[in-house]
Amino acid sequence: MLLLLQGGSYHEHMEKLEKSDHTTVCFCPMHGILDTISKKWALMIIAVIGNSGCAGFNELKRELGNVSSKTLSVTLRDLEERNLIDRRILDTSPPAVRYYLTVTGWELRELLIPLLTWVIKNGGHAEEGCPIHIHMEPKPVEQKKAEGFVLEE
Repeated sequence: MLLLLQGGSYHEHMEKLEKSDHTTVCFCPMHGILDTISKKWALMIIAVIGNSGCAGFNELKRELGNVSSKTLSVTLRDLEERNLIDRRILDTSPPAVRYYLTVTGWELRELLIPLLTWVIKNGGHAEEGCPIHIHMEPKPVEQKKAEGFVLEE
């Protein structure tokens, strides 16, 4: 996650780290992003939007279950400010709002899958009746861009 904050793609940063002489990475830049993604609903919102490509406010509320409208609004705003999601107002009557993952949001979502696998391997388990799962079929960011689900940053 630290790598996503410094600009450029995840793969570019990993390549730079592998080529560098540094054997340590500073955790300080994580403070800002952790404030956002450590909130109860943030990663679940990223999972839901990523599963369908985009989602409206009411769809998110329905998928997440017992999140309050205020909490959902605040979390969506935080994710948007961190450039993890993008809010688009559709030219419909009445206007509709849809949320999409940005390239950075897709990269974070891809990083969550190995983390979730590790958690399950080490004793984590799904709560009974959990409505939120990350669909793990590979959908690279470039494919999502082509499908219109990712705005260029």
